[in-house]
Amino acid sequence: ERSLIKKAYQIYGNDPINAKKIVFDNYMGNGYGCNCKYVTEELIRRRTDLDLVWIVKNVNAHEEFPDKVRLVEYGSPEALAEYYTAAVWVCNYHLIKYWNKGLVKRAGQYYIQMWHGSFGIKKIEKNCDCLTNSQSWTYLAKKNSENTDFWISNSFFEDKVYRNAFWSVKNILRFGHPRNDIFFGNRQYSAYKKVREILSIDKEENILLYVPTFREKFNFPECKLDVAKIKETLEKKTNEQWEIVVRLHPRMRDSLKKIYDNAENMIKNADDYPDIQELLAASQIVITDYSSCIFDFLLTGRPGFLFVPDLESYDQERGFYYNLEETPFPIAHTNEELMDNIKNFDREEYCRRVKNFLKGKGSVEDGNASVRVCDLIEHLLTEKEIENEY
Repeated sequence: ERSLIKKAYQIYGNDPINAKKIVFDNYMGNGYGCNCKYVTEELIRRRTDLDLVWIVKNVNAHEEFPDKVRLVEYGSPEALAEYYTAAVWVCNYHLIKYWNKGLVKRAGQYYIQMWHGSFGIKKIEKNCDCLTNSQSWTYLAKKNSENTDFWISNSFFEDKVYRNAFWSVKNILRFGHPRNDIFFGNRQYSAYKKVREILSIDKEENILLYVPTFREKFNFPECKLDVAKIKETLEKKTNEQWEIVVRLHPRMRDSLKKIYDNAENMIKNADDYPDIQELLAASQIVITDYSSCIFDFLLTGRPGFLFVPDLESYDQERGFYYNLEETPFPIAHTNEELMDNIKNFDREEYCRRVKNFLKGKGSVEDGNASVRVCDLIEHLLTEKEIENEY
């Protein structure tokens, strides 16, 4: 490791730090989404003098980025050079790839961590045995934590998760998550229009979004959603038309494609839609098993349902921070139970539970998280500029 660091430092360590450069990485080069997207948009709204760099896989495949953003290939020597010379790093995942390539955080650089979870229920990082059994991963994850200057949280609950699940956590800022700003004000309506246009969904149709999460070992086809019956149940209950949109976890897409082959004409595949927050904001109902995205969706107050056929095995594999029963969401282990939950859904009771849940977790989400994070970034950049002058 020392020789890697020495080599990288010799190549990039003498280049000056650019006081106007910010590097973003959304979940290992995953494209324009999550917290990083909403911070980028707020920075573009404020200023034109910043060098905004996004590290993405397949640079040429992305058309969704604003013109003001510069794209650099994930894992490339150029990406390492950007990290070495940026004043601020903004991420929602570990920079393991780059610590492995000899990255060093230099004096005067700042690292802001905006994790991709929320009030999520499934255990993460060192709380999760299936992750920490790799010594090399744990070593680099520790290093990542030690180099992080600011952790952006949205609740008392998340503060606690950060302290328990990561190593040597300092400076937790309870700002809210920028990606959740979309659920406040008129931003939801533009997502509503955009999603329908891109996925070719009629504006009269409602959207049910199904987002199953990642599993390490589970044989997924056992828990197939009965798309036809769910659609029929919904249309009967509401007297409205419904479109079912499926978005699979990036790490599960190849193995799961075949599951919905025979339902192709009944679902819209949104795997390639870059920003799940827009899908959530445009949906009237969300169904998941354990994905933390539903805990963002509950900020809308719209119905969310849990479909958990593999509850016991998933709990053994991954583990939960609290019981599913503590969430506001009706729970189903079978398609029949899920249909019953849809038929008997009580909106008033659900809204009461959502309100109590958010209060119990100490949520600070109010639609202004991007503003707070960008205030912090501008403050750090100003410090860097002053330092450079001297």
